[in-house]
Amino acid sequence: MSISVLMSVYKSENPAYLDRALKSVWDDQTLKPNEIVLIEDGPLGSGLSAIVEEWKNRLGDVLVILRNEVNLGLTKSLNKGIRHIRSEYVARMDSDDVSDPLRFERQTAYLKEHPEVDVVGGSLQEFNDEHPNLNVRHYPLTPEESRRYIVKASPLAHPTVMMRRKIFDSGIMYNEKYRTSQDIALWFDLLGRGYKIANVPEVTIYFRRDDAVFKRRNRSKAVNEFKIYMKGIWSLYGFTWKYAYPVARLCFRLLPTSMVKWIYGSDIRKKVVEK
Repeated sequence: MSISVLMSVYKSENPAYLDRALKSVWDDQTLKPNEIVLIEDGPLGSGLSAIVEEWKNRLGDVLVILRNEVNLGLTKSLNKGIRHIRSEYVARMDSDDVSDPLRFERQTAYLKEHPEVDVVGGSLQEFNDEHPNLNVRHYPLTPEESRRYIVKASPLAHPTVMMRRKIFDSGIMYNEKYRTSQDIALWFDLLGRGYKIANVPEVTIYFRRDDAVFKRRNRSKAVNEFKIYMKGIWSLYGFTWKYAYPVARLCFRLLPTSMVKWIYGSDIRKKVVEK
């Protein structure tokens, strides 16, 4: 059993957040990964470069650094990283989040106990610099629940997942047609080909929810996400009333940012999506 962590970092990100993210997947873990594949998506500023250099000096060959000469976006960067991964399991991680210390231990144990499952995620604890304990977001636990759930929302939180590398060895990759919401497209692709996804109930990631999260939810991303859901639902179910969910989701995404932020901070989203 071996684990590779797959991360990408961009010049606008906070060096302190990257340092904390790397600490959480190495220093804090009860089960340490065999390698961390970090893609520098375009030139980084001096602050981020210093953090990367510091960790490279600490970890040596464990930290594999891949550099894009220009910004290619997350989708292409992840695919580039996947082609260099040598481990059996691939754990996604964002450069501003924090992995729970037991994350890798729990997820590898789950995959060993459930050989039929190909991707496992987990619950997500939101936080920011002022509030360490915001909402906890839960996801469907079983493959059957996950398949039903995907018409309403993502059955997995992208930065929580651990995937079997055999998925990518079979030729499946992130769809580079989509610069955003590439994870949703991947989940639909996997379900359509018979792969199974599930979640552990415990919190696996502490997700940084600041104002930048909501600013990134622009109109073009909302439309892109809508197209992915419509295509994905068609591939799984054909003509169905279930298209009502992505239509409602699009309407929600197009609301003013302040309203979207308020809804995310309330119990409304949980009652609608997680029921």
